[in-house]
Amino acid sequence: MSNDPKPPLETALSALLVPLAQAMVAHGVTLGTVTEALKQALLTAAEQSTQGKLSDSRASLLTGLHRKDVKRLRNVDDDAPLKRRSNAAALVVSYWSTTPEFLDGAGAPRVLSRKGDETGPGFDDLVRRTRVDMAPGTVLETLVDQKSVEQDEKGKLRLLSPAFLPSSGSAEQVAAYEATLSAHLQAATQNLLAEPDSQRNFDRAVRYSHLSSESIEQLLQFSSDRAQTLLQEVNTLARELQEKDSNGDHSGRFAMGAFVLPSPQKAQLKRTKEDE
Repeated sequence: MSNDPKPPLETALSALLVPLAQAMVAHGVTLGTVTEALKQALLTAAEQSTQGKLSDSRASLLTGLHRKDVKRLRNVDDDAPLKRRSNAAALVVSYWSTTPEFLDGAGAPRVLSRKGDETGPGFDDLVRRTRVDMAPGTVLETLVDQKSVEQDEKGKLRLLSPAFLPSSGSAEQVAAYEATLSAHLQAATQNLLAEPDSQRNFDRAVRYSHLSSESIEQLLQFSSDRAQTLLQEVNTLARELQEKDSNGDHSGRFAMGAFVLPSPQKAQLKRTKEDE
C-alpha cells in the first residue's frame, strides 16, 4: 500500500461534500441518485473544458464514465422550470422593493393591483419590467404560495418581505439553495483553476474561533446588518444598470452573495480513556 499523500483536492473533497451529504440525507436522496448526478456533472465539466465537439470516447477517457453512460446522459432533458420560477420570483421582489414607480411616499413597496390603477403601474407591469421569461400569473402564484406576497379580498397585492425567502423545506428553497451555492462554488473554482497572472474573482471570508456565545451573537447581528445593507445597495445599482442596458442585446450576468455562519460553543465532549 502506497504511503504517498493524497492530492490536496482529494483531501478537501470529503469536507466539501459533508454539507451536501447532510442535505441529501435529510431529503432522502440515496447513493444511486447521487451517483447519477455526479456522472452528469462530470460529463458537463468535460464538455465545458473542451474546445469543439467532444466525442463519446474522449468524454469517457476524461471522466471515467462508460461510453454507454455518456451517450445516455447526453439525451437527458434538463429539468429547470422550478429554478427559473424561483429566480423570476426573486427578481420581481427585488424590483418591487427598489424601483421608484413601485414605492410609496415613504419609500416602502406600494400595494399593487394586478393591472395598475390611479396609484401607478400594477403587478403585471412590474413583471414585464423585470424582463423575466414567465407569465405574471405564474410568478404571482409562486410569491403567494411562499408567503412573500399577500392578496386581500379585493385582489390588492402587498409585499411582505424585501427579499424572496422561500419557506423552509419547500422546492423553491431547494432551487434557491442550488442557485446560491452553485454561484459561490463556481467563483471559487474559477479562482482555483486560474492562471497565475490572471484576474481572480473576489472571494473572501473572516473566520475566528474561541469566542463566547455573547461575542458570536454580537458578530452575527453586526455582520448580518452590514451585509444586508450592502446587498440592498448592490441590488439597487444592478437594477438601475439593467434598465439602462435594456435597449441593447446584452447577455452578461452578475452574482453577489453573503453568508454568515455562527457556531456557538458546544458542551465539552467527555474525554475517552485514550485521552486521559
